[in-house]
Amino acid sequence: MTKKEKQAKIRLVMKEFKSGKLKSSSGVPVKSPQQALAIALSEAGMSRKPKKDMSDEYYMGFFKELIGGEEEEEEGEEEGKD
Repeated sequence: MTKKEKQAKIRLVMKEFKSGKLKSSSGVPVKSPQQALAIALSEAGMSRKPKKDMSDEYYMGFFKELIGGEEEEEEGEEEGKD
């Protein structure tokens, strides 16, 4: 979904709220503008901020270090016991 499509979706949901047609997942009409905005952002897929520094590559590198570090420690402990 492009940025313009997301903005259009937010506008559509906010129009529903202003006309009184927007309902929550339980079917109760939404009365709070903050709740309406939260619903609009969620439907547009913009409710979460992307984490720039926590990319998949970063996570994979971290887990490889973590797993590699544990294996090295276990090997070191075994050598010390013998």
